Amino acid sequence: MIWRLKIFLKILISNISFFDRFVKLFGLIKVGNMASFEYSLKIFNLHFKRFQKFASKEEVVMLEIGPGLSITSALLGYSAGFKKIYLVDVKDFAKKDVNFYKQFALEMKKKGYKIPDISKATSREDILKKCNAEYLVDGLKSLIKIKSNSVDFVFSHSVLEHIRKKQFLNTILELKRIIKKNGISSHCIDYQDHLDKSLNNLRFSERVWESHLFASSSFYTNRIPALKLHKYFQENGFEILEEKFGKWPKLPLDMKYLDRDFRIFEEDDLINRTSSLIVKRK
Repeated sequence: MIWRLKIFLKILISNISFFDRFVKLFGLIKVGNMASFEYSLKIFNLHFKRFQKFASKEEVVMLEIGPGLSITSALLGYSAGFKKIYLVDVKDFAKKDVNFYKQFALEMKKKGYKIPDISKATSREDILKKCNAEYLVDGLKSLIKIKSNSVDFVFSHSVLEHIRKKQFLNTILELKRIIKKNGISSHCIDYQDHLDKSLNNLRFSERVWESHLFASSSFYTNRIPALKLHKYFQENGFEILEEKFGKWPKLPLDMKYLDRDFRIFEEDDLINRTSSLIVKRK
């Protein structure tokens, strides 16, 4: 089947450094789409409007989890009025092309957005400095470095499903630590397998799926079902303000093909292909 071939190719590419330069060319490994102006603007505005809906005071500090291929959220955060911006990822994926960011800023200006003066910037670091932004690329270890009770707004888009299962609870606890009381966190999550937009990831045992070989490859998701993932927030210091679920009309894969760890779930637990979550720190 196609999904089996995709697993083989993605594992091969993810674990042989020689192929790194060809990854984007063949489209076999994707790290978000935040290098597109229209897409970046759409995603940022989606989460920022949610923040504004529930925020009770002026925005000061922003954190994006998983900015992906660019640091454009630093420019967008600056435009929105944030005085300090953190962008946290597990690796340095973001473009370093200064001209790309200058063009992005010009597109923002055309649409009436406030932008920093980056005309003399010669590096990505210059642009980050102009936005008072930090780009941290060590995942959970990066979150640990952020000061407690210092962040007003956190958002992520199709990122939480990629956090290693063994690190997920600690990630939620770190978010609770760094977000100010009543701070707002907005997330969109994709529970489909990142192979065939089905549930093929649930075919595998815990031992195989959480092995380094699989976990270090681009198709890895933590396989935490939507209701359980939302509950992690609820049970660890957050109040759910709003939640929505995008459901399959029916399960895309018969339960009999799932690993036994997932056959214990009811179909209603696995029917959610996406979810949207807005929470407030208690």
